[in-house]
Amino acid sequence: MKYKCFVSGILLVLLCLCSSNTVFASHIYGGELLYKHISGNTYRLTLTLYGDCSSTVSNSLPTSVPKIYIYNNNLFFDSLNLNLDAPGLEVSPVCPKLLSSTACNGGTLPGVKKFTYSNNVVLSTPSSNWRFIFSGELRVSVAGRSNNITNVLNSGSTIMQLQASLNNATAPNSSPNYTTIPTPFYCLLEDQQYNQGAIDSDGDSLSFSLVSAVNASPANPLYSPSVNYAAPFSGAFPLGTIPGQFTFSVLNGQLTFTPSGVQNALIVNQVSEYRNGVLIGTSQREMTFIVADNCEGTPPALNVANVVGGAITGKNIINICVGTSLLTFDVNLSNPDRDTTEITPKNVPLGANISVVNNYSPSPSVRFSWNTDTLTTGIYTFFLDVKNDHCPIANRQTVAYTINVTPFPTVAAAQVSPTQCVYNAAVRYNLALGYLPRTLSVVQGGTTIRTFLDSTGTLTDSLPAGDYTIIASSHPTCQVSTPLTITDGGVLPLSPVTVTYCKGDPKLPIPVTKRAPESEIFWYDASNNLLASAPFPGTETAGTSTWYIQERYKVCTSDKVPVTVIVNPLPQTVIVNNPDTICLGDTIYLQATGGVEYTWSPTDRILSDKEGRLFTRLMSPSTFSVRAVNEFGCVDSTAITYSKIEPCCQYSYPNAFTPNGDGKNDAFKVITYGNSWSYKLAIYNRWGQLVFLSYDPAKYWDGTQYGRPCDAGTYFYFFSGRCVTGGTDEHQGDVTLIR
Repeated sequence: MKYKCFVSGILLVLLCLCSSNTVFASHIYGGELLYKHISGNTYRLTLTLYGDCSSTVSNSLPTSVPKIYIYNNNLFFDSLNLNLDAPGLEVSPVCPKLLSSTACNGGTLPGVKKFTYSNNVVLSTPSSNWRFIFSGELRVSVAGRSNNITNVLNSGSTIMQLQASLNNATAPNSSPNYTTIPTPFYCLLEDQQYNQGAIDSDGDSLSFSLVSAVNASPANPLYSPSVNYAAPFSGAFPLGTIPGQFTFSVLNGQLTFTPSGVQNALIVNQVSEYRNGVLIGTSQREMTFIVADNCEGTPPALNVANVVGGAITGKNIINICVGTSLLTFDVNLSNPDRDTTEITPKNVPLGANISVVNNYSPSPSVRFSWNTDTLTTGIYTFFLDVKNDHCPIANRQTVAYTINVTPFPTVAAAQVSPTQCVYNAAVRYNLALGYLPRTLSVVQGGTTIRTFLDSTGTLTDSLPAGDYTIIASSHPTCQVSTPLTITDGGVLPLSPVTVTYCKGDPKLPIPVTKRAPESEIFWYDASNNLLASAPFPGTETAGTSTWYIQERYKVCTSDKVPVTVIVNPLPQTVIVNNPDTICLGDTIYLQATGGVEYTWSPTDRILSDKEGRLFTRLMSPSTFSVRAVNEFGCVDSTAITYSKIEPCCQYSYPNAFTPNGDGKNDAFKVITYGNSWSYKLAIYNRWGQLVFLSYDPAKYWDGTQYGRPCDAGTYFYFFSGRCVTGGTDEHQGDVTLIR
């Protein structure tokens, strides 16, 4: 059932791709446009198209006559019809024993045929920008794309266009050969590899890119627009993949991806050739990647291990420095399905040795070794073509391995700011060559004190004065070092100084904090005269004076900066609210002025001390002092003494009052002179009823009882009291309430 389900799923995709009419030949999976130098100005242009055998491919592509437009810069030069080189070659991705059951042979399994067309053209003159453009014209039809492409909007209304360029201004050139056969079927959620296996016979440097597909306009091939990609896709990111599982190498064109969804994705690869740093040609391959969710089987995976002599970065890129004596590594195969697998090395660098162990088995492995001590800098790429015999759909993938030979890294270290003898100096490191990422280490006295990872070529740092060794490394066997000495120098930083005194402070030398014990301080007066030592500012009067200092520390000397001496005034402390007569037991209130903070003493005699106000009770001759601090922090104090305290013990008895609210004689109480320890006043009416009772000499009888006015008349009272001085008095009498 697995087999049938997988086959029917693939056929459904293929049938969808085949929805065409007599104009659009949408049964084309993809193609590539290359050229080869024959002699003089003669070049052979070759177009390869990959067709679907389940469509009318057997009738249309064998009779197609592709047209190539040729431009010199933007000027039309000629058009060229290409001829079919040979009958279509079947390249179906099926296991060998089922090859006879593909659609190319009347069966039901997917079938793909490769058709190659070519012809010679004689260019008129060498030029830096020859362009060869296939705009989809096949004479019998056009190379229209399928409606089922998912990463392009309105893909069914677009036409394939491929372009190649040639710069033969100084020498002829041939585009690289694409050595892999692109089979467009991939499996959902499986790690996949794709590479066109570009090999350049001229030995030029190759650079790879994913570019936007073009919607051909046969009427104006030179200015055909790019297709419109469906968000979030683009030419550079054309596939829906699991996050983080899409990589493309510009060094070798390796595309590694894990599809996250069913899709028919349009992919365009471009190869650029450089010779001595000059672009001399480009070529392209376009393919539709078909990702299905009903695959049966897991493709094998290759993994690099045991690298000696270099470091692996990215996907299968092994970096070494010039002069490395020997590079070795293994490539191991992960093969969950245990299918018989064949590994075929291609484009093996001259002098390198590749051995395949247990080939044509479920577990082949590869051993690579190369004596690299005489290699020049450059990029050396070889391929491993991996093919298994899984049925019904066999897996074939090409994996590129790039040996990146680089010069040893270089590093220049420079101090870019002075230390001013107290700071770290700014340091800049400029790195080049080697391979990324580079490691930069700062070593002092045999100890690594800092390590940086470099990917930009420029690093900044800060270091104190001293001797260092700077090491730049791409690999433990690929490193260089350079000495760096940070020297002290510059103007010593020194800020202006302000010293404050209070009037009357002791006369002492002006204190200044030095950078270090060995630092030297030089004093100058306001006229710039050098002084023998620090001055002694006078503090007899308040005011401001200015001197200047200069400091020398190590090899650095500061500018002259002012030292401002401020002598602040003392607070003018005054005690106010001083009563003329003090009776024994009086509570007195004193207040101080002239400061912002106050402290009274003795503290055990103070009832309250807040914001300069003091409350206390006098029972004996006493002295009170207050300490005041002003806004400058300067201190003054003053004191007050009470030596004569009057006994003040007398009582007086009024005989009438008028509680009419006129503010005059409105209440009755026994009037006391001095302070009492005890006090009792009881008032009765003529019937002997108690109408008022008080133990507080401050309380008055207002002529009411329970809040109601009492009648006018005579009332009787009894009083007893004792003064704080010891005297007592008892008295009875009457008082008249007048209304």
